Amino acid sequence: MGNEQPQSDQDGWASGESRHDPLVVELRAELARTRLACLNAEEGLRETLAAMIQHQQVGKCGNFRYNTVTGAITGTEEVFKMFRFPPGTRGCTVEQWLGKLHPDDRSRIEQQFFAAITDQRDLRFEYRIVLDTGEKHIRCDGEPDLEFKGELVYFGVLTDVTERRAAEQAQRAMEAELAAALRLASMGELAGSIIHEVNQPLAAIATSASACRRWMTAGQERTDRALASLDRVVEEGQRAAAIVSGLKSLIHDVSAEPSAFDWNEATRDVCTLIMSELARENILLETLFTAGGPRAIGNRVQFQQVLMNLVRNAIEAMQGSDTRRVLTVATARRGPMLSLQVADTGTGFDAADPELLFKPLFTTKKEGMGLGLSISRKIAAAHGGTLQASAGPHGGSMFELLLPADGRDHD
Repeated sequence: MGNEQPQSDQDGWASGESRHDPLVVELRAELARTRLACLNAEEGLRETLAAMIQHQQVGKCGNFRYNTVTGAITGTEEVFKMFRFPPGTRGCTVEQWLGKLHPDDRSRIEQQFFAAITDQRDLRFEYRIVLDTGEKHIRCDGEPDLEFKGELVYFGVLTDVTERRAAEQAQRAMEAELAAALRLASMGELAGSIIHEVNQPLAAIATSASACRRWMTAGQERTDRALASLDRVVEEGQRAAAIVSGLKSLIHDVSAEPSAFDWNEATRDVCTLIMSELARENILLETLFTAGGPRAIGNRVQFQQVLMNLVRNAIEAMQGSDTRRVLTVATARRGPMLSLQVADTGTGFDAADPELLFKPLFTTKKEGMGLGLSISRKIAAAHGGTLQASAGPHGGSMFELLLPADGRDHD
């Protein structure tokens, strides 16, 4: 018993010699620094996690992860709050996720989702989910982790864009009301012009007709004067018809003031304006611009009106389509002319008679007036160009606008 030493002395850590050993002192200091670094890292991690949760709550978004082999979807708490899963849920299956989707969107999103997974493409789509409190609009942005060696995994962000869509809808409603008010104002101005301009020939017609009646009742010797009054009736009637025709031309005819403008730049401006509408309809925009910055001769605003009309027609043609929605806008040179092509993957039209599309009042839309393409072709003709329709290379429709190039513009 007397030869036994304390356990700490046997270990060498509590002995005076070990306590002052430089190596032991350095190890103890390193352990203290490591422990402090771990505490700081844990505190930083907690702060980062709290900030991420706060940012996701403010931005109404959440991160998700999808394992293509197991089919499991995991994510942050905000993702499952968004879908009204039970509190504490941190994972679900694809079937459970699809079950939350609006019935009108489910088939389309399911097809796009699995097609993207098969081709290892990014996930880019928007859909609605049905909750007890109403509908929500959800935006999905995901990418495959192609650098990871193993099971293919997707990671991304889900964002609640319900308020954004409501604001856009309210803005569109205001724009529609403003457009209707402008049309009513224009109709009022037109009606006033017609009344003012046509009133004079109508008064002359009434006066001449009354004089004719008096001369005819006066006897045979006044026949020449009666005939002269009838001639004036005919002249004033023709004058009234000419006035009405001239007023109509203010609406339908195109008055182009030609000048040189950048063909590609004008096209890009319209593409930028429609990006939000394309995202809302889940349409991919593909552009191909010819090199060299070609310049066209014409009215830039009217050219952009034609392009906007063609693009809007393409978007409406792809609404409700189960196929991959792609809008293609391309510019090119065609000898002395510049070409603009707008193609879609929508329902298409009867290729046997494409000219029917350009007839006034002909429309394939339920609420269309059949004037857009007719006016667009008239604008093209006024610029010395053409507008033609044909079947798209990948289904759907394709429209090509040709306008003269600036003669000073060379490759």
